[in-house]
Amino acid sequence: VVGLIPSTRMDNKNLSWETTKTFNIGIDFGFLNNRITGNIDFYTSTTDGLLLRRRLPNLSGYADVYANMGKTANRGIELTVNSRNIDVNGFTWNTGLVFSWNHNEIKDLYGDKQDDLGNRWFIGQPIGVIYDYEKVGIWQEDEIERGDHLKWDPVAEPGDVKLADRNGDGQINDDDRYVQGQTTPKWNGGLTNTFSYKGFTLNIFLNTVQGHKQWNRLLSIAGDEMGRRNQTTEIGYWTAENRSNEFRSLSKSSNKHGYGYAQDASFWRIKDITLSYTFPEKWMSKIGIDNLMMYVSGRNLVTWTKWTGWDPETRQDPRGSSEWESNYPFTRSYVFGLNVTF
Repeated sequence: VVGLIPSTRMDNKNLSWETTKTFNIGIDFGFLNNRITGNIDFYTSTTDGLLLRRRLPNLSGYADVYANMGKTANRGIELTVNSRNIDVNGFTWNTGLVFSWNHNEIKDLYGDKQDDLGNRWFIGQPIGVIYDYEKVGIWQEDEIERGDHLKWDPVAEPGDVKLADRNGDGQINDDDRYVQGQTTPKWNGGLTNTFSYKGFTLNIFLNTVQGHKQWNRLLSIAGDEMGRRNQTTEIGYWTAENRSNEFRSLSKSSNKHGYGYAQDASFWRIKDITLSYTFPEKWMSKIGIDNLMMYVSGRNLVTWTKWTGWDPETRQDPRGSSEWESNYPFTRSYVFGLNVTF
Protein backbone atom coordinates (compact mmCIF):
# COMPACT_ATOMS: atom_id res chain seq x y z
CA VAL A 1 0.00 0.00 0.00
CA VAL A 2 1.41 3.36 -1.04
CA GLY A 3 0.36 6.44 0.90
CA LEU A 4 1.23 10.07 1.52
CA ILE A 5 1.25 12.16 4.66
CA PRO A 6 1.78 15.92 4.91
CA SER A 7 5.13 17.24 6.13
CA THR A 8 5.19 18.71 9.62
CA ARG A 9 7.39 21.56 8.37
CA MET A 10 5.71 24.43 6.56
CA ASP A 11 7.15 25.46 3.21
CA ASN A 12 8.54 28.98 2.83
CA LYS A 13 9.29 30.20 -0.69
CA ASN A 14 10.49 33.60 0.56
CA LEU A 15 13.72 32.38 2.12
CA SER A 16 16.80 34.45 1.31
CA TRP A 17 20.45 34.75 2.27
CA GLU A 18 21.46 36.07 5.66
CA THR A 19 23.32 39.39 5.56
CA THR A 20 26.29 39.92 7.87
CA LYS A 21 28.44 43.00 8.44
CA THR A 22 31.75 42.30 10.16
CA PHE A 23 34.68 44.22 11.58
CA ASN A 24 37.95 42.64 12.65
CA ILE A 25 41.19 44.03 14.00
CA GLY A 26 44.24 42.02 14.99
CA ILE A 27 47.74 42.42 16.33
CA ASP A 28 50.71 40.10 15.89
CA PHE A 29 53.35 40.40 18.60
CA GLY A 30 56.74 39.08 19.65
CA PHE A 31 58.80 39.63 22.79
CA LEU A 32 62.24 38.66 24.14
CA ASN A 33 63.75 38.01 20.72
CA ASN A 34 60.55 36.19 19.71
CA ARG A 35 60.72 33.70 22.55
CA ILE A 36 57.10 34.75 23.11
CA THR A 37 55.00 35.24 19.98
CA GLY A 38 51.33 35.29 19.14
CA ASN A 39 48.38 37.24 17.90
CA ILE A 40 45.16 38.66 19.25
CA ASP A 41 42.05 39.37 17.18
CA PHE A 42 38.93 41.30 18.12
CA TYR A 43 35.83 40.91 15.97
CA THR A 44 32.28 42.16 15.90
CA SER A 45 29.46 41.32 13.50
CA THR A 46 25.78 42.05 12.97
CA THR A 47 23.53 39.64 11.07
CA ASP A 48 20.16 40.58 9.51
CA GLY A 49 17.60 38.13 8.14
CA LEU A 50 18.87 35.35 10.36
CA LEU A 51 17.73 31.92 9.14
CA LEU A 52 15.98 30.23 12.06
CA ARG A 53 13.63 27.31 12.57
CA ARG A 54 10.53 28.79 14.14
CA ARG A 55 8.01 26.74 16.08
CA LEU A 56 4.39 27.14 15.02
CA PRO A 57 1.15 26.80 17.01
CA ASN A 58 -0.39 23.32 16.77
CA LEU A 59 -3.57 24.74 15.29
CA SER A 60 -1.59 25.67 12.16
CA GLY A 61 -1.20 21.99 11.34
CA TYR A 62 2.58 22.34 11.14
CA ALA A 63 5.35 21.96 13.72
CA ASP A 64 7.79 24.57 12.43
CA VAL A 65 9.03 26.62 9.50
CA TYR A 66 12.38 28.04 8.42
CA ALA A 67 12.26 31.82 8.11
CA ASN A 68 14.52 34.85 7.75
CA MET A 69 13.92 36.94 10.81
CA GLY A 70 15.51 39.23 13.32
CA LYS A 71 18.93 40.64 13.95
CA THR A 72 21.77 39.26 16.05
CA ALA A 73 25.10 40.68 17.15
CA ASN A 74 28.36 38.87 17.90
CA ARG A 75 31.58 40.08 19.39
CA GLY A 76 34.58 38.18 20.58
CA ILE A 77 38.30 37.81 21.12
CA GLU A 78 40.66 35.15 19.81
CA LEU A 79 44.14 34.82 21.30
CA THR A 80 47.11 32.64 20.38
CA VAL A 81 50.38 32.62 22.32
CA ASN A 82 53.48 30.47 21.70
CA SER A 83 56.49 30.54 23.99
CA ARG A 84 59.92 28.92 24.14
CA ASN A 85 60.31 28.59 27.89
CA ILE A 86 63.58 26.64 28.13
CA ASP A 87 66.24 25.85 25.57
CA VAL A 88 69.33 24.65 27.45
CA ASN A 89 71.80 21.83 26.69
CA GLY A 90 69.49 20.04 24.29
CA PHE A 91 66.43 20.31 26.56
CA THR A 92 63.53 22.40 25.29
CA TRP A 93 60.14 23.28 26.70
CA ASN A 94 57.61 24.98 24.43
CA THR A 95 54.09 26.09 25.30
CA GLY A 96 51.15 26.90 23.04
CA LEU A 97 47.99 28.62 24.30
CA VAL A 98 44.77 29.27 22.39
CA PHE A 99 41.80 31.15 23.83
CA SER A 100 38.48 32.18 22.32
CA TRP A 101 35.66 34.23 23.88
CA ASN A 102 32.37 35.01 22.15
CA HIS A 103 29.22 36.91 23.10
CA ASN A 104 26.08 36.49 21.02
CA GLU A 105 22.75 38.26 21.57
CA ILE A 106 19.44 38.79 19.81
CA LYS A 107 18.83 42.44 18.91
CA ASP A 108 15.41 42.05 17.30
CA LEU A 109 13.04 39.35 16.04
CA TYR A 110 9.94 40.74 14.37
CA GLY A 111 10.67 44.46 14.30
CA ASP A 112 8.92 45.17 17.61
CA LYS A 113 11.78 44.43 20.04
CA GLN A 114 9.59 41.80 21.75
CA ASP A 115 10.56 38.35 23.01
CA ASP A 116 9.24 35.14 21.44
CA LEU A 117 8.42 33.00 24.47
CA GLY A 118 7.18 30.05 22.43
CA ASN A 119 10.55 29.66 20.70
CA ARG A 120 12.58 30.65 23.79
CA TRP A 121 14.08 33.67 22.03
CA PHE A 122 14.67 36.72 24.20
CA ILE A 123 15.92 40.18 23.28
CA GLY A 124 19.40 40.73 24.70
CA GLN A 125 20.03 37.00 25.21
CA PRO A 126 21.89 34.42 23.06
CA ILE A 127 19.86 32.42 20.55
CA GLY A 128 20.21 29.23 22.59
CA VAL A 129 19.29 29.61 26.26
CA ILE A 130 18.20 27.47 29.19
CA TYR A 131 14.73 28.72 30.14
CA ASP A 132 13.31 26.69 33.00
CA TYR A 133 12.13 26.54 36.60
CA GLU A 134 14.43 26.81 39.61
CA LYS A 135 14.77 23.52 41.46
CA VAL A 136 15.07 23.97 45.23
CA GLY A 137 15.04 20.32 46.29
CA ILE A 138 12.87 17.21 46.43
CA TRP A 139 9.56 16.94 48.27
CA GLN A 140 9.99 14.75 51.37
CA GLU A 141 7.34 12.65 53.09
CA ASP A 142 7.21 14.80 56.24
CA GLU A 143 6.71 17.96 54.16
CA ILE A 144 3.74 16.41 52.35
CA GLU A 145 2.29 15.18 55.66
CA ARG A 146 2.52 18.70 57.11
CA GLY A 147 0.87 20.11 54.00
CA ASP A 148 3.80 22.36 53.07
CA HIS A 149 3.17 21.64 49.41
CA LEU A 150 -0.34 23.11 49.56
CA LYS A 151 1.16 26.62 49.67
CA TRP A 152 2.24 26.51 46.04
CA ASP A 153 2.31 22.96 44.61
CA PRO A 154 -0.78 21.04 45.80
CA VAL A 155 -0.26 18.16 43.32
CA ALA A 156 3.19 17.31 44.73
CA GLU A 157 3.94 13.86 46.14
CA PRO A 158 6.94 12.50 48.10
CA GLY A 159 9.92 12.21 45.75
CA ASP A 160 8.66 14.90 43.34
CA VAL A 161 10.85 17.75 42.12
CA LYS A 162 10.39 20.83 44.34
CA LEU A 163 10.32 24.03 42.29
CA ALA A 164 10.54 27.66 43.40
CA ASP A 165 7.51 29.94 43.22
CA ARG A 166 9.66 32.79 41.91
CA ASN A 167 6.85 35.30 41.33
CA GLY A 168 5.12 34.56 44.64
CA ASP A 169 1.65 33.99 43.18
CA GLY A 170 1.11 30.79 45.19
CA GLN A 171 1.38 28.34 42.28
CA ILE A 172 3.90 26.77 39.93
CA ASN A 173 3.28 27.83 36.33
CA ASP A 174 5.14 29.14 33.29
CA ASP A 175 5.56 32.54 34.93
CA ASP A 176 8.10 30.97 37.29
CA ARG A 177 10.49 30.07 34.48
CA TYR A 178 13.49 32.28 33.78
CA VAL A 179 16.67 32.40 31.68
CA GLN A 180 19.34 30.45 33.57
CA GLY A 181 22.18 30.45 31.09
CA GLN A 182 23.21 29.78 27.51
CA THR A 183 23.75 26.56 25.58
CA THR A 184 26.88 27.73 23.74
CA PRO A 185 30.19 28.16 25.58
CA LYS A 186 31.20 31.65 26.68
CA TRP A 187 34.84 30.75 26.19
CA ASN A 188 37.09 27.83 25.39
CA GLY A 189 40.79 27.22 25.30
CA GLY A 190 43.62 24.81 24.84
CA LEU A 191 47.08 24.48 26.38
CA THR A 192 49.87 22.43 24.82
CA ASN A 193 53.23 21.78 26.49
CA THR A 194 56.00 20.06 24.56
CA PHE A 195 59.17 18.83 26.25
CA SER A 196 62.11 17.51 24.20
CA TYR A 197 65.46 16.04 25.16
CA LYS A 198 67.71 14.39 22.64
CA GLY A 199 65.42 11.89 20.88
CA PHE A 200 62.60 12.00 23.42
CA THR A 201 59.51 14.21 23.06
CA LEU A 202 56.63 14.53 25.53
CA ASN A 203 53.50 16.37 24.37
CA ILE A 204 50.63 17.19 26.76
CA PHE A 205 47.42 18.78 25.46
CA LEU A 206 44.75 20.13 27.84
CA ASN A 207 41.51 21.69 26.61
CA THR A 208 38.58 23.36 28.31
CA VAL A 209 35.08 24.59 27.48
CA GLN A 210 33.40 26.96 29.94
CA GLY A 211 30.30 29.02 30.65
CA HIS A 212 27.39 27.01 29.27
CA LYS A 213 24.63 24.62 30.32
CA GLN A 214 22.93 21.68 28.63
CA TRP A 215 19.71 19.79 29.23
CA ASN A 216 20.59 16.51 30.91
CA ARG A 217 18.16 13.92 29.58
CA LEU A 218 19.67 11.29 31.83
CA LEU A 219 18.11 13.11 34.80
CA SER A 220 14.95 14.56 33.29
CA ILE A 221 13.41 11.22 32.28
CA ALA A 222 13.02 8.00 34.25
CA GLY A 223 14.03 5.78 31.32
CA ASP A 224 14.40 5.86 27.58
CA GLU A 225 11.46 5.82 25.18
CA MET A 226 10.85 2.10 25.78
CA GLY A 227 11.92 2.08 29.44
CA ARG A 228 14.94 -0.08 28.63
CA ARG A 229 17.91 2.07 29.64
CA ASN A 230 19.61 1.38 32.97
CA GLN A 231 20.40 4.61 34.76
CA THR A 232 23.80 5.33 36.21
CA THR A 233 24.17 4.41 39.89
CA GLU A 234 25.74 7.77 40.73
CA ILE A 235 22.33 9.45 40.46
CA GLY A 236 20.93 7.86 43.62
CA TYR A 237 17.23 8.44 43.05
CA TRP A 238 14.93 9.37 45.92
CA THR A 239 13.26 6.56 47.85
CA ALA A 240 11.60 6.44 51.26
CA GLU A 241 14.91 5.10 52.61
CA ASN A 242 17.22 7.23 50.47
CA ARG A 243 15.81 10.72 51.02
CA SER A 244 17.80 12.46 48.34
CA ASN A 245 17.24 16.18 48.09
CA GLU A 246 18.89 16.33 44.67
CA PHE A 247 17.40 13.55 42.52
CA ARG A 248 13.71 12.72 42.22
CA SER A 249 12.10 9.33 42.53
CA LEU A 250 11.96 6.95 39.57
CA SER A 251 8.20 7.40 39.27
CA LYS A 252 7.36 8.84 35.86
CA SER A 253 4.97 11.26 37.60
CA SER A 254 7.64 12.72 39.89
CA ASN A 255 8.41 15.49 37.40
CA LYS A 256 4.89 16.80 36.89
CA HIS A 257 5.87 20.28 35.70
CA GLY A 258 8.46 19.10 33.19
CA TYR A 259 11.59 20.44 34.87
CA GLY A 260 14.44 19.96 32.38
CA TYR A 261 17.40 19.29 34.69
CA ALA A 262 19.86 21.63 33.00
CA GLN A 263 23.40 21.23 34.27
CA ASP A 264 26.67 23.06 33.96
CA ALA A 265 28.43 21.39 31.01
CA SER A 266 31.79 23.12 31.52
CA PHE A 267 34.81 20.87 31.72
CA TRP A 268 38.59 20.56 31.73
CA ARG A 269 40.08 17.57 29.94
CA ILE A 270 43.49 16.01 29.41
CA LYS A 271 42.89 15.46 25.73
CA ASP A 272 46.17 13.86 24.72
CA ILE A 273 49.52 12.82 26.16
CA THR A 274 52.10 11.45 23.73
CA LEU A 275 55.61 10.25 24.49
CA SER A 276 57.82 9.49 21.49
CA TYR A 277 61.41 8.56 20.78
CA THR A 278 63.15 9.15 17.48
CA PHE A 279 66.14 6.90 16.94
CA PRO A 280 69.41 8.55 15.84
CA GLU A 281 69.90 8.77 12.09
CA LYS A 282 73.38 7.25 12.26
CA TRP A 283 71.86 4.08 13.72
CA MET A 284 69.08 3.89 11.17
CA SER A 285 71.29 4.51 8.12
CA LYS A 286 73.14 1.29 8.89
CA ILE A 287 69.96 -0.75 8.35
CA GLY A 288 68.62 1.25 5.40
CA ILE A 289 65.99 3.24 7.27
CA ASP A 290 65.72 7.03 6.95
CA ASN A 291 63.71 7.59 10.11
CA LEU A 292 62.24 5.50 12.92
CA MET A 293 60.01 6.87 15.66
CA MET A 294 58.33 4.86 18.42
CA TYR A 295 55.50 6.41 20.42
CA VAL A 296 52.81 5.76 23.02
CA SER A 297 49.75 7.98 23.32
CA GLY A 298 46.79 8.30 25.67
CA ARG A 299 43.69 10.20 24.59
CA ASN A 300 40.73 11.56 26.61
CA LEU A 301 42.46 10.41 29.76
CA VAL A 302 40.82 12.52 32.48
CA THR A 303 37.85 14.91 32.52
CA TRP A 304 36.98 17.29 35.35
CA THR A 305 33.34 18.40 35.25
CA LYS A 306 30.16 18.84 37.30
CA TRP A 307 28.17 17.09 34.58
CA THR A 308 26.31 13.90 35.54
CA GLY A 309 26.47 11.10 33.00
CA TRP A 310 28.60 10.00 30.10
CA ASP A 311 30.21 13.14 28.79
CA PRO A 312 29.66 16.93 29.05
CA GLU A 313 30.07 17.13 25.27
CA THR A 314 27.03 14.90 24.79
CA ARG A 315 25.11 16.20 21.81
CA GLN A 316 21.80 17.67 22.94
CA ASP A 317 18.98 18.69 20.66
CA PRO A 318 18.02 22.34 21.40
CA ARG A 319 14.44 21.23 21.95
CA GLY A 320 15.50 18.94 24.79
CA SER A 321 15.86 15.47 23.26
CA SER A 322 19.06 13.54 22.63
CA GLU A 323 20.26 11.58 19.62
CA TRP A 324 20.33 8.25 21.46
CA GLU A 325 21.09 6.20 18.38
CA SER A 326 24.41 7.94 17.66
CA ASN A 327 25.21 9.76 20.87
CA TYR A 328 28.25 8.10 22.40
CA PRO A 329 30.84 9.66 24.70
CA PHE A 330 34.48 10.10 23.81
CA THR A 331 36.34 6.89 24.59
CA ARG A 332 39.58 6.71 26.54
CA SER A 333 42.18 5.12 24.30
CA TYR A 334 45.84 4.08 24.43
CA VAL A 335 47.85 3.84 21.24
CA PHE A 336 51.27 2.26 20.64
CA GLY A 337 52.89 2.82 17.31
CA LEU A 338 55.93 2.97 15.04
CA ASN A 339 56.55 5.46 12.23
CA VAL A 340 59.09 4.12 9.73
CA THR A 341 60.46 5.99 6.71
CA PHE A 342 62.48 4.01 4.17
